[in-house]
Amino acid sequence: MLACAPALVAPSCWFRDLDAYRGWTGMQLAATGRFRVEQVDGVWWLVTPDGHPFFSAGVNNVSWCTDWAAALDTCPYRDAVQAKYGSPEAWSDAVLARMEQWGLNTIGAWSEIARFRGRFPYTQILALASGAPEIAGTAAPPLGGPLRDFFDPAFAAGAAAGAASARECADDPWCIGVYSDNELPWGPHFRQRLPFVDAYLKLPAGAPGKRALQAFFEARWAGDLAAFNAAWRTSLADWDELQDLDALPVDFSADTPPTRADRMAFRGHVAERYFRVAHDALRAVSPDLLILGACFLAYGTGPDTAAAAAPWVDVVSVNPYEWNEAWTAAAVNSTRLNGLFPAGALLDDVDAMYAVAGKPILITEFGYRAEDAGLPNSWPPIYPTLPDQPARADAYEGYLDRVLARPWIVGAHWFEWADQPASGRFDGEDNNWGLVTIDDEPYPELLLRMWSVHHSMYARRAALATP
Repeated sequence: MLACAPALVAPSCWFRDLDAYRGWTGMQLAATGRFRVEQVDGVWWLVTPDGHPFFSAGVNNVSWCTDWAAALDTCPYRDAVQAKYGSPEAWSDAVLARMEQWGLNTIGAWSEIARFRGRFPYTQILALASGAPEIAGTAAPPLGGPLRDFFDPAFAAGAAAGAASARECADDPWCIGVYSDNELPWGPHFRQRLPFVDAYLKLPAGAPGKRALQAFFEARWAGDLAAFNAAWRTSLADWDELQDLDALPVDFSADTPPTRADRMAFRGHVAERYFRVAHDALRAVSPDLLILGACFLAYGTGPDTAAAAAPWVDVVSVNPYEWNEAWTAAAVNSTRLNGLFPAGALLDDVDAMYAVAGKPILITEFGYRAEDAGLPNSWPPIYPTLPDQPARADAYEGYLDRVLARPWIVGAHWFEWADQPASGRFDGEDNNWGLVTIDDEPYPELLLRMWSVHHSMYARRAALATP
């Protein structure tokens, strides 16, 4: 399959046995003119419009202005590539040449996809949840925003309006599919302060979400108000009195088995509402556009949420970074307390997610940073910082070894194209995530290792088949 070795700074060769979309021509499946998914002999694949298996090796935030540095009042990467290439058009041509050289085949989330439509596979990310009204008092700073009332009719209307922006994707065979959102909060975690039961009680009386919570409790307790009162230590004379409460006597930190089960079941109920509305909005745009899920935060998602999402997505997307020891220990404790997927070993949560959802999984963000890049690597303080670029290359290979051995994973997207500004981007991140420096210089150790891994990925995937 390997044609010749790459050059990092000059035009080079690509791999043999690939179709125009970079799918593997060693197997012929049905060609539908669009990307789709299929399980073949136990192995899940994305399938190109020409009918060939495709494993998505992607990179995120491939953008002319990757990150704005507020302290500098500019985008340092844009300044560098403007001087180097002269125009966004010349830059995007150079990007695709590099992608070819390094064996990458997908422009991932947060990218300037308009520059790559019609000539390279890509994914599109939306923000459908933003149409739902915010619930006051539920924000979880510094990393988490407020929860939202997905039962409000404004959400369905906003999702329909937001989904319309996916029409160009639906009309472009190079578009793999769309994500409805990114890292929404789905359980108590560092990005979610309150469970959904407690958050929805903060809504005004009669709000759609609060009415939905009341209806949920009535159905779950089969109308037995006395049993509900006993479990939740309330003294309601009528179910409608829930509308007058802004909290329940049982705090989630002191849950009993019945109240804990209620909170988790309502979390799934909220997720079902979100994913069904997002699905319907996207299906109104196109009946065969791949719905790639909502980029779950791996350590912040529970089985109830994955089960609720599964009927409404074609692919489950998830961001499973490796965390440092201290944050992994905290995550393990959180998963146990809050009924989330296990967080012990890398990709344990992804495996558990597939066992529940039964849909192919796309890893939509992961990455590693190193000290020798000269960046602070200070925020957020949850990731390991490796000593140097050879260690980053080793980490990439180790991660892809795990991914390629799992027949339910259909791709992995590195975060991100270029390093973040040393002074921090809009949210303070200041990390060595890039395949290239802020001056657009490649990291050769990492990229040569990517090339080495990618040239064998189709053979390794095909070897997983179990007829």
